[in-house]
Amino acid sequence: MDGGGNLPPALLLAREITRRGGTARFLGNATQRPAIERAGFTFIPFTQGREYDSAAPRSTASGLWQMTGVFADRGIGRDAISEARRGPTDVVVVDCLLWGAVTETVAAGLPVVQLVHTLWDYFRRNVAGPVGWVGRLHGARPPAAFAAPSASLVTARRDFEIEPDAARPAGVHHVGVLWQDEPVEARPDGGRPRVLVSFSTSSFPGQQRALQHCLDGLANLPVEVVATTGPSIDPADLRVPPNAEVHRRLDHGEVLPGTSLVIGHGGHGTTVRALAHGIPVLVLPMHPLMDQPAIGRAVERHGAGRVLRKSASAASIRGAAAALLENGRERAGAARLGISIRERDGATLAVDLLDA
Repeated sequence: MDGGGNLPPALLLAREITRRGGTARFLGNATQRPAIERAGFTFIPFTQGREYDSAAPRSTASGLWQMTGVFADRGIGRDAISEARRGPTDVVVVDCLLWGAVTETVAAGLPVVQLVHTLWDYFRRNVAGPVGWVGRLHGARPPAAFAAPSASLVTARRDFEIEPDAARPAGVHHVGVLWQDEPVEARPDGGRPRVLVSFSTSSFPGQQRALQHCLDGLANLPVEVVATTGPSIDPADLRVPPNAEVHRRLDHGEVLPGTSLVIGHGGHGTTVRALAHGIPVLVLPMHPLMDQPAIGRAVERHGAGRVLRKSASAASIRGAAAALLENGRERAGAARLGISIRERDGATLAVDLLDA
């Protein structure tokens, strides 16, 4: 489904499958077609499953209701069953958000593997908490759906989990970070430090204001600012200071090797991509029911960055950014994490497990 940060791990998994001589095709929301086809994969749109556009503006209440409606939608599962039977299919990888699809495909006897694209602990709590309660109103059984597949691939580090040392079911495999590009140690060119500011491609209340506060806060620092808005914010609606450039879409891989600090919303993909390069992260979580606060706490626990509220003032953001740009504890913590993440691409272990 169009959930923003859930797509890159699926694309990276598919890339490794095809690198080994296999094939992969995608079933999803129509809004995902350009990104999937640009990556070279076949895209099949839902016919029974409901449509969803993560970039469309919504209030917190309407967003939760519409999003959980997609999570619970069994029509997506019926689409998956039809597609799996239409052509050769050795395994069906289902996004862990899609409770209805997981339920349907497992019940149909298909070989289902669940893709957990951020913290397993977050999703376990999520299905038993407010999001899961709303899902029940849509007719889903979220805890049972989350536990249904015999195997789950978790594209996160175990030491980022909410309870890092807790026991988990035997089928839960932490494969680690999937590399969007081969990460290297960031080496700024010695000029003004570059700060990358990037919030979610999905739309959250208060996101544009938070981005504006970042631009305002960084305006008086001796830095070069590169900001990306994604589809949910029009760059023309922002006040852009002289030391900043704003892009609607920019591959972070083009700028991360020369970046000194990343300011983001705590999305797992954006955060670990920065840390893979050894770059400290300032996290402003956009929504309390998402994984973003837990990701922020993990970053702080590893001594690789700091967390502020999304309503933080420009002055607070400026102060935190200035501290993180210094060659201090958080920069050393991010460097240690980067070395560890660069030891292995999680996609290799993930596809080893699919083969098994």
